[in-house]
Amino acid sequence: MNPNPFVPVLPESAPFTAEQRAYLNGFLAGLFSRAPMPGDQPSPAAPAKPLTPLTILFGSQTGTAEGLAKRISKEAGKRGFAPTIHEMAKYPIAQFASEKHLLVVTSTYGDGEPPDNAKSFWELLSSDTAPRPGELQFSVCALGDTNYPKFCAFGKAVDERLEKLGARRASARVDCDLDYEEPFAKWLNSALASLGVSGPESPAQSSQPLASGGESSRLSTLKTDSPPTEYSRKNPFPAPLVQNRKLNGAGSEKDTRHFAFSLEGSGLNYEAGDALGIQPQNDPALADEMVRALDARGLEEVPGRAGGTVPLREALVRDYEITKIPQPLLKAMAEKTGNEELVRLTAPGVNGELTKFLWGREIIDLLLAHPTARFTPAEFVGLLKKLQPRLYSIASSPKAHPGEVHLCVGVVRYQSLGRARGGVASTFLAERVESGAPVPAFVHTNNHFRPPADPSRSMILVGPGTGIAPFRAFLKERQTAGAKGRNWLFFGDQRSTCDFLYREEIEAMQRDGILQRLDTAFSRDQTEKIYVQNRMLEHAAELFAWLEEGGHFYVCGDAKRMAKDVDAALHKVVEVGGSRNAEQSTEYVQQLKSQGRYQRDVY
Repeated sequence: MNPNPFVPVLPESAPFTAEQRAYLNGFLAGLFSRAPMPGDQPSPAAPAKPLTPLTILFGSQTGTAEGLAKRISKEAGKRGFAPTIHEMAKYPIAQFASEKHLLVVTSTYGDGEPPDNAKSFWELLSSDTAPRPGELQFSVCALGDTNYPKFCAFGKAVDERLEKLGARRASARVDCDLDYEEPFAKWLNSALASLGVSGPESPAQSSQPLASGGESSRLSTLKTDSPPTEYSRKNPFPAPLVQNRKLNGAGSEKDTRHFAFSLEGSGLNYEAGDALGIQPQNDPALADEMVRALDARGLEEVPGRAGGTVPLREALVRDYEITKIPQPLLKAMAEKTGNEELVRLTAPGVNGELTKFLWGREIIDLLLAHPTARFTPAEFVGLLKKLQPRLYSIASSPKAHPGEVHLCVGVVRYQSLGRARGGVASTFLAERVESGAPVPAFVHTNNHFRPPADPSRSMILVGPGTGIAPFRAFLKERQTAGAKGRNWLFFGDQRSTCDFLYREEIEAMQRDGILQRLDTAFSRDQTEKIYVQNRMLEHAAELFAWLEEGGHFYVCGDAKRMAKDVDAALHKVVEVGGSRNAEQSTEYVQQLKSQGRYQRDVY
């Protein structure tokens, strides 16, 4: 139900794209926020203020920046703007020269690179032929993760490039870590206010500020989408773990698990291609060791993640990251100890040496190596990052598995510096959650990774290792829906006898005609290592033929090596199978991306 009957709201079924709907809703919200309501006395001295055009660009790999762009649009519509949202890849760059007001929200992918849907935009913007803006005012919100050396690198690059082209920065860029809600809200308030000052009658000043935790109280009365799900990232659903099954056989060097959770009573909905957010807990044994290293009892009250205070040990288990060493802690340790190595590592411009030092080293190693550095419990947790949820590609189809959601997770275990280490979330699920116990979970929508909308189109799926997860969902979805499109799966791992994940299901889909082609690459079954990209090249002619017939190409898995190697192999497939040169191959692959026929879910 529309909470404000005097403001028309476009339904989800309206015949518009998501961007068009967001623009029209923002426009109507801005228009009606200044329209007289029944019973109001007309004010001849206060003519209606003209709306100020605002362009919003987003670059998103997993959907977070896209969701924030829609929030910008909603709030901007309340503050006297007529907002228009553009995915960077679909933004008409010729329009750039005439823009007056621009807000950018973008993530950084891989080693400081643009997200997939921002690469073509960046190539144009960074080229010598990029159009020069006339009177453009802008501001950038960059999303990133401080665990990576090139934190927010793409957002920073866009910010610098816009200024170099002659645009004027209306408000300072904000670089958001994984816990982005508060800095994003502050940036949005500042950016809209700054842009509004230059508008016809400064409409931004008439709006209440955006609350740091989300939308403003005024905005809540102007809902433009369907009502939000009760359970969300900020309020995860306690999903009972109903299955924890090892997928690897005897002799495997890996531990890959199939997890199933019940969503009964949650109201949560997901689609094939979405991710599930899991809020993990740290290993209690590691938290206990850390308490001892701090010479504390564990009962001392410290600030909690959600406000208020909690006992130190509980905070270390539930609220804070206690493995990766954060920069503030390293700097504080250097200051307290005066240690020459730590002082050097916290100086500017030591990324290479710092990366080498941090590799395989955790907070507990730092504490044990420097016992003279003393911290009060509250001081110590103040130097830590909040424990963030982990996102996993969903391995189930809501059509085939109603009321449940499945994950395929590789359990991370390794040795470093003489200690056994483990991934926070993967070991939490595999070792510390009992059957039936609730796990805080939420759905993370990823509209940029979906099976073809046309069920007659072919799918080419490249998913080695746990990258099989979303493709299990895609295939189950198509099987349940009776889709007629052909399906070709490239799967790889170490050994066929013990690492062929979901083998029985995949071979059954072959027999049932759901999976028309299956090519596997088990790297350690022979002397020469063979990977999925090798199999692609072996079948270049046929693979290219599938693409020529309108097929969609998908990749899921490791971003650092596999995804880059597969991308290079795809270019080579077009060269060999399509008799193109390198330049033509690049253009062909770019067209696949712009048509939404080349999609990646890589991490």
